[in-house]
Amino acid sequence: MDVQLQPMNAQEYQQWLDTSVQEYIAEKVHAGTWTAEEAPALAQASYAELLPQGLATPSELLWTVTDAGQPVGSLWVHWDQDKRTFFVYDIVIDAAMRNQGYGQATLTALDAEARQRRVRSIGLHVFGDNQRAQHVYAKMGFVVTDINMSKVVGDADD
Repeated sequence: MDVQLQPMNAQEYQQWLDTSVQEYIAEKVHAGTWTAEEAPALAQASYAELLPQGLATPSELLWTVTDAGQPVGSLWVHWDQDKRTFFVYDIVIDAAMRNQGYGQATLTALDAEARQRRVRSIGLHVFGDNQRAQHVYAKMGFVVTDINMSKVVGDADD
């Protein structure tokens, strides 16, 4: 396995953005954070705020994850140069490539990128029901720093 982080080109970025927004909508609705009706507009607004200049947005690192030159996933990281931190906004390994070690290899490549840029720490968010991702992150040295919890107590029509 020869996993590399390659800067996205414009075509890769547009494909990633289209898919990423749809997945974000689904995750937020599934988590109960947003309703299905409000989710598309809120997701579009979030991405517009975080990536106002698209691929050229300063401090946002958007990579295509490759193995031997072939795309296997994508990675979006916010780089706070003053605090010397990375925050992973999105990491996706293509469905056909999952469970083959690409998630761990991507995080290892990110560690190398962080060291090169003199980053002190890498943070990320993971949805509570994503046990597979939590397992991979823990295996790679990430520790829980916050836990948000919620409880449904009534129907939205009440």
